[in-house]
Amino acid sequence: GFFKGTSADQDRRFSDKELKLLKSTKFPPQFDTKVTSNCLVLFPVDMRKVNLQVIRPWVAKTVVELVGFEDEVVIEYAMGLLEDQSQPTPDPKKMQINLTGFLTDSTPAFMVALWDLLIEAQASPAGIPRSFVEEKKEEMRRAK
Repeated sequence: GFFKGTSADQDRRFSDKELKLLKSTKFPPQFDTKVTSNCLVLFPVDMRKVNLQVIRPWVAKTVVELVGFEDEVVIEYAMGLLEDQSQPTPDPKKMQINLTGFLTDSTPAFMVALWDLLIEAQASPAGIPRSFVEEKKEEMRRAK
């Protein structure tokens, strides 16, 4: 019955790489400050309050700008992280680490912009970021 040696938990060679990256990476302050209605509170973004159909085109456009071509895999992966039903409040820090392999140096800028949009969208009743609504109004004014 007795086992000799160490388990994977005890051996430093098999440590949790994601946990190490979470501790060693500097993240922007937006990832710690969450929004509920119009007051700042430590509260995660609830994806159930966000209209992801308006976020998807922005993600696609931004990925094309950062990568230089339309990378369907990255777009679907990023949206998959946001649309995960089992995790309605995604962790922006883990998301940034997961996307770094695809977006490399552009990942922090992408995540800050995305997180700001998600916070904005969560605060709006329709789940649409206020900046998108303002852009659309401006576009309609110019069209007249």
